[in-house]
Amino acid sequence: MSRMWRYFLLYLARKAGRYRTLLLAILMICLCLGFFVLMLRLLRRSHVRPKAAQLSVYLTPGDVTPAGAEAYARGWVGFPSLHSKVNCSQAITSPRRNFMYPQTVPRATSGDILKQCRNNCKAFAENNGFNRYPRVTKEELRFPIAFIILFHQDLDQVLFLLRAIYRPHNVYCLSVDLSASQVLIEATLAVSSCLQNVFVASKLENIVYAGFSRLMADVHCMSDLLSHKVKWNYVINMPGQQFPLKTNLEMVQILKLYNGANDVLGDIRSRYVPRRYLFKHHVMMEKNSSIPTVAETMHLNRPPPHGFRIVKGSAYNTLSRAFVEMVLQHPWVKDLIHWSRDVESPDEYLWATLNHASDMVVPGSFKDVPENKPWLTSYTVWQGSAKCVSKFVRWICIFSPGDLPQLVAQPHLFANKFYIDHHPAGLHCLDQYVYNLSVTGTVRALDYYRTLPFLVPFNDFDN
Repeated sequence: MSRMWRYFLLYLARKAGRYRTLLLAILMICLCLGFFVLMLRLLRRSHVRPKAAQLSVYLTPGDVTPAGAEAYARGWVGFPSLHSKVNCSQAITSPRRNFMYPQTVPRATSGDILKQCRNNCKAFAENNGFNRYPRVTKEELRFPIAFIILFHQDLDQVLFLLRAIYRPHNVYCLSVDLSASQVLIEATLAVSSCLQNVFVASKLENIVYAGFSRLMADVHCMSDLLSHKVKWNYVINMPGQQFPLKTNLEMVQILKLYNGANDVLGDIRSRYVPRRYLFKHHVMMEKNSSIPTVAETMHLNRPPPHGFRIVKGSAYNTLSRAFVEMVLQHPWVKDLIHWSRDVESPDEYLWATLNHASDMVVPGSFKDVPENKPWLTSYTVWQGSAKCVSKFVRWICIFSPGDLPQLVAQPHLFANKFYIDHHPAGLHCLDQYVYNLSVTGTVRALDYYRTLPFLVPFNDFDN
């Protein structure tokens, strides 16, 4: 019996050898057809129009109020062109591959925005959804927040961010890079004239990347904010590519727990980069380039004034009003700002150095080891530190739909960064998510924030 099987298998092997090319061709055709059918099914599923109940991300059906439903109907949430193409509930819980989502959205140019504002301010605010939040709680009204937004391009993305965080009782300083186009600057001024408590900084900077002008853009806005009629409690600064992970009500309750403490990144170990301040840095023009850059010289910088210990941090922070008042009034801080002129990326050193200073009284400061506190102002994925589904630009992840599950799970106030022309479905769904939480008054658990090591005890701060 075994001999018969051997003969049979030998026979089959000889026959297969004769028709090997034909068999391989048939196999490849079958595989290609199977892959094509599978892709068609997946694409059909990703473009199914979401049901009304699915628009309420992570909330039970019917939680979206009538006012919230009107905002969807009028195109005030996310990008209207994506509502019938992207299932955001599914994207946030189990996202598909990025290429399966729409890759572009209709854009508004700075000229379009300028024309809208000049034609009718009221219509501009209404049509662009700046009145999409039907009501604000008394708790929010009693705790206004100030925001600084710095940008040089993509005004439509800046307005997408501004709409998400806009409440008329808060106050917003827009700092536009003077290197931006003239029409973008004019459109920004027009927008500020159409929205209550939104203004353009009284002094704008021609910002050089990693230069002193970047720091001063924030300082100018802080000075303007202190003289504004709105008596805000905290200021949060950000670039135009950030987006909120928390609702305004959640931010208020978190900041009230801070009780005057600042949320400033501090690092004296891993990312310290001492050469940035040990050597003098000057702005110069690169050969064959019209773009100014910050270059390191061979000359040693002076030691920091008043014995300040230099601490590395981030340009983006959450600062108490008392801290900002100190920054603009204390003579030692003025000396430190002046010394920062020769430092590379001084915006990443000044705030952290002040928040961890030991030889002067700094409101809301942190006296322990800088690395012992978390930093919750902005969630950023640095290259090599965590997974990024799409790509890195200057070592920072540009978020996409594939990153949504990890984004909504973060305790941070904002996420940095997004590009409106890079997988915009990520921005679209995150806006839906935060909007739905806002209109339903949902506040997620705050237990984590109550245990933060940098909080100011309530008996130490006049609340």
